Amino acid sequence: MPNRYCRDELINVMIGMVQLSNLETHDAPHGVVQQHAFSIQWLQDILDFWFHMVPFSATVKHVPLTCTANNEILIMPADFILDVRNGLEVQTIPGDEYSYDRSRRAPLQKFINRRLVNQNARNVKYPEWYCVVGDDGVITTQYQTMKVSPIPTIATQCMLWYYSLPPRIEANQKPKFPNDQVCLDYLRLRALEWAGIYEPGTAHKYSMKVVADMKAAGLMNEPEDDEIPLDEQVHRRVGRGGGNRNNWMGRQ
Repeated sequence: MPNRYCRDELINVMIGMVQLSNLETHDAPHGVVQQHAFSIQWLQDILDFWFHMVPFSATVKHVPLTCTANNEILIMPADFILDVRNGLEVQTIPGDEYSYDRSRRAPLQKFINRRLVNQNARNVKYPEWYCVVGDDGVITTQYQTMKVSPIPTIATQCMLWYYSLPPRIEANQKPKFPNDQVCLDYLRLRALEWAGIYEPGTAHKYSMKVVADMKAAGLMNEPEDDEIPLDEQVHRRVGRGGGNRNNWMGRQ
């Protein structure tokens, strides 16, 4: 949803509210926000915190990935925060761009069970299950990784839908956040903390209350189905790799 104020406008409004001359001199003398302004970092930090704490549809992206043959690991994009539930699409017929189906997210414990069940699978065209776990092991990147099961025996094209971490906010850019007032109130509290007027942690307590209130109102919850679906970790659909008509009775 659109906001009214861009980054520098938010900062100038906040400075007008708190009336702290030393902060104004450092951050925005004569109304010009400086690149080294404390309040730029405060705003960026809280936006990143909120993006990590709650799913937010305005940050959803999708990217193509390739699951290489005999490899269970997919490396997530650099801005990956969280996958959209069951958001890994897999190509079920190699080369057919209209044959995509959804792979299912499994909790780690159940994923390990599925991985053991499928450890001797042969002629696998695409994975049915996935779990986001671990990272790429590179200190300078530490990209999150996804493991899939069963492991495809041929290269498989995928499409991943995920919640992303937006780039650093620019001077004339409006934050991707539902309400300007929430950002202003946080910046005001953070500035008064900086000045020693409020106790340290006051702004953080407010930010946690914002998260709780928005979740309670349903504003930033992950969209759900409009019907109660079957648990596909138990009731597997017939026709997917390795499936058969007796799966509903619990056979693997």
